[in-house]
Amino acid sequence: MMKRWSSLVFGFASLLILVPSLHSQAVYTADSRTRIQAGIGVLALNPDYTDAKVVGLSAWGDYDFSRYVGAEISAHFENIITSTDIAEDSYMIGPRFTYRRRRMTVYAKAMVGRGTITNQLYNLSSSYNLYAFGGGLEYKLGRRWNVRVLDFEQEEWINFQPHTLGPTAVTIGLSYIIH
Repeated sequence: MMKRWSSLVFGFASLLILVPSLHSQAVYTADSRTRIQAGIGVLALNPDYTDAKVVGLSAWGDYDFSRYVGAEISAHFENIITSTDIAEDSYMIGPRFTYRRRRMTVYAKAMVGRGTITNQLYNLSSSYNLYAFGGGLEYKLGRRWNVRVLDFEQEEWINFQPHTLGPTAVTIGLSYIIH
């Protein structure tokens, strides 16, 4: 019985390793459907708990696995320039829907994640689940570079007391196309 299971596991593992390398000419070489990019940018935030504006840093990674659908992961570090001693950081992931025309890419996204608000004066912090909707515009500079001309997000921090927290974020930046 044990010999049968080990043969089955070995056969299945062999299929997983060999089958991806057996395809030929599945996709035209000049028509790349997938794209991976990583970027960094400057973030302007309206934090929703005060009227002061906050400037921070945003980093993202995109994996477009088809022409119109992909995924984005992003992190916002919203404490570089703040007139208050309160900082918000958020980490999100979600689907991204794109439309490309020549050098321009328009996209929309829906994301979920976790956010941390920190009072730097008293060294207190709390974390909350969040969701965000957004979109933006990218311009392709060359074969490997994109400029994120505008990225807009409306975040909703769930269970933030006494009401939800709803900051809005605008990002501009540069991304490198890995594949």
